[in-house]
Amino acid sequence: MTKRFTGEYAIRPLLKEHPQEVMKVLIDWSKDPNVHVRRLACEGVRIRLPWSEKIYVALDEFEHYAEILTNLKDDPEKFVQKSVGNNLNDLYKDAPEKADFLISEWQKTPTTKAQEWIIKHGRRNQK
Repeated sequence: MTKRFTGEYAIRPLLKEHPQEVMKVLIDWSKDPNVHVRRLACEGVRIRLPWSEKIYVALDEFEHYAEILTNLKDDPEKFVQKSVGNNLNDLYKDAPEKADFLISEWQKTPTTKAQEWIIKHGRRNQK
């Protein structure tokens, strides 16, 4: 379905009902060769996905959430980079210490242009 149509809204009820199981699947999807599947893995876990109910699975399952974003922090596709940056921006609104922690972990290794853009996009509303 997601290779042709958006699926992030469809995955959210499953994520709420079975967070650990779905997060494990999304971790695998975050490594998929298809850009749309990778984006779904990221966009589906957003705390504040527009036009959708807020879900806090990202905070409750932070290790899994962090693994998804970390798998995508150097993604070459702008489509995915925007989603990762938007996730960071959402995370800053609800748990800024977790956003800072995640970025600090990423910065322990050499950064890429993609990662630099994602971090800048994620911090766009920080003062």
